[in-house]
Parts: sequence; C-alpha cells; structure tokens
Amino acid sequence: MRRRSRAGSKITKSRRRKRSTPKRRNASKAVRNRAVSIADQQTEVSGLTRELQEGQEQQRATSEILGVIARSRTDVQSVLDTVCRSAAQLCQAYDASVWRTDGDQLLLAAHHGPITQIESVPLVRGSVLGRSVLDMRTVHILDLQTQGDEFPVTSEYAGRMGFRTGLYVPLLREGVAIGVIALRRAEAQLFTERQVALLQTFADQAVIAIENARLLNELRESLQQQTATADVLRVISTSAGELQPVFQAILDNAVRICDAKFAVLYRYDGSAFHADALLNVPEAFAEELRRGPRHPTPESAIGRLVKAKATIHISDVRAESAYLEGDPLRRATADLGGARTFVAVPMLKNDDRRDRCLSPGSAPV
Repeated sequence: MRRRSRAGSKITKSRRRKRSTPKRRNASKAVRNRAVSIADQQTEVSGLTRELQEGQEQQRATSEILGVIARSRTDVQSVLDTVCRSAAQLCQAYDASVWRTDGDQLLLAAHHGPITQIESVPLVRGSVLGRSVLDMRTVHILDLQTQGDEFPVTSEYAGRMGFRTGLYVPLLREGVAIGVIALRRAEAQLFTERQVALLQTFADQAVIAIENARLLNELRESLQQQTATADVLRVISTSAGELQPVFQAILDNAVRICDAKFAVLYRYDGSAFHADALLNVPEAFAEELRRGPRHPTPESAIGRLVKAKATIHISDVRAESAYLEGDPLRRATADLGGARTFVAVPMLKNDDRRDRCLSPGSAPV
C-alpha cells in the first residue's frame, strides 16, 4: 500500500509496527521459578505432615502410658515397660531402659530393644548413668566408645556391647534423682532436639507412675498396720489375761505384714531366751527350739540385740562368719528353718532389756 507524504507529493511506503514478544529466556526463568516455588511448597507440606504424624504418635504414646498408669496404679512395671517401648520407637533408638537407684547401685527396672543389657551398674561418676543421676542433668554423647577418660565404666560397656550414641535423662522427684531413663544407638548419631524433649516427657511420666505407686503402697501399708494393731488390741481385750492368744495374734500379723515365712516370739529372763510362741515354724526347727532356752553369746545376733536394745537385721544369715561359729541359733534358723534373711526386734518395757523378742524369719532367697 502506498500513500502520499504530507510534506510533499512523493509517495512513501507505510511502516509496519513490530509486535513486542517476550524473550524465550524470560519465559524459561519464570517456569523455573514456578517449579522452585512448587517444590518449596511440597517440602513445606511434607515437613508439616511429618510433624503432624510425629505429634499424633506422641499423643497416642502419652495416652497409652496415662492409660496404663490409671489402670495399674500400683503396677509400676507395666508403666515402665510401656515407657521404654514408646521411647525407643518414637525417638528412633535401638533400645531404651529405665534404672532405679538402690544405695550405691543403679538397678535395671525396665528394658526394650535388641542391645544386650546388664542388671546393675555402680552409681559412680565414671558411668554416664551415674553421672546423670549424681548431677541431676541430661547427658547426651555422640560416641561413648571414645569416652574412656571421662566415662570409663560406660565406655567399656559400649565397646563390649556394641553401642555408641547415648542419651540419659534423670528421673527427678521433688529435686531428688530417683533413677534415669536411657536411649542408645548402635551408630554414632545424635538425637534431635525434639527427641531429647520427648524423652524428658517420658521421664516425667515414669516419675508420676513411680510416685503414685509409692504413695498407694504407703497408704496400703499404713492401713495394714492399723488393721493389725486393732486386731491385736481386740485379742488383748477378749483374752482375759491369757498371753498365748495375744502372742499368736502378734506373730500372725507380723508374718503377714512383713511377708515372712515364719516367726518366733522369745521371752528373755535376763540370761536366756525361751521360745514362748511359734508360727509356721518348720518342724525340724520347732523341735530344736523345744529342747530348751538359748543363752546368747556376745557375737550372736540375739546377743547383739540384748546389748544394743535395737533391731537386728541380717540380709543373709549364711554370709557372716558368725553363722559358722558362735551363733548356734542362727545356724539352726538357716539349716533347720530354711531361712536366709533374719530380723529380730526387741520388745522393751521401761527401757528394760529383760523382756521379750519378736523374731520373724523370712523365706529362703
């Protein structure tokens, strides 16, 4: 098409306008940005989904543990077993264990997982378990097999049993450590902050279970003692001055409350002990007691009781040298009565040692 120019009569060609189009590289960049944005969103969704699943699993575990606590208020073992299983699974550990303090030892209370476990460890700072209890703090170590200088006890166990990473949280009750819960891994891989916090929650739940059982057991024992006292007082009020029914009531309640195998009530006349009442005593030992009074020697258990006017408690009557010599009554209690643990309680009147002695013997161990 031709047209005339306004400036003159010459015919000029009309110019065509060029249509602007986006460059290809700008389009590619937009596509890439859109893909990155979608990937970020998918990653965020995956993370939130994982957190939601972990939260739901934690809630289910907590509900399960609380349910066990509610159903078994005095059965601490069921609670601790559930705590160990949940802790190992949710924290992705190879095993979990709960330990209780017992004097200078830590005793295994519960365990879940394939790693071999021992029954007790010394309560010392050279053990990570002991350090967590003594310092009352969480201890988290990447590779226990390399900690021989600071934790020689645990490092030796780690090398022998094949574990590396350990996480230890103390069980605290009113500012006192009563035990520790531990997680272990066979590989050197630290636990996440979320897993550490979760284990602290499990530790709190274990303490709740232990404390509930302790309080209920104390209440039950108190009620048993009150019932036993009322029973003895009832017998006294109805016995019309007869001693044998009273003695038998005392022995019956002592054996039941102390979970003993048998009991003997001795009367002390100032120089010898006479067996005035027996309950569930094996016949061979009962026949020996009927032979006559027992004269205490200074090294014998009843001799020490006379001198100290205090309770004598022997965890293993066969363990001390006095069992072999100088204490025929204790030998007879073990050999003829079949007892291993022995407790003797003086019955004092006006601080007078010449009275009676109640001596329940426990079942063999």
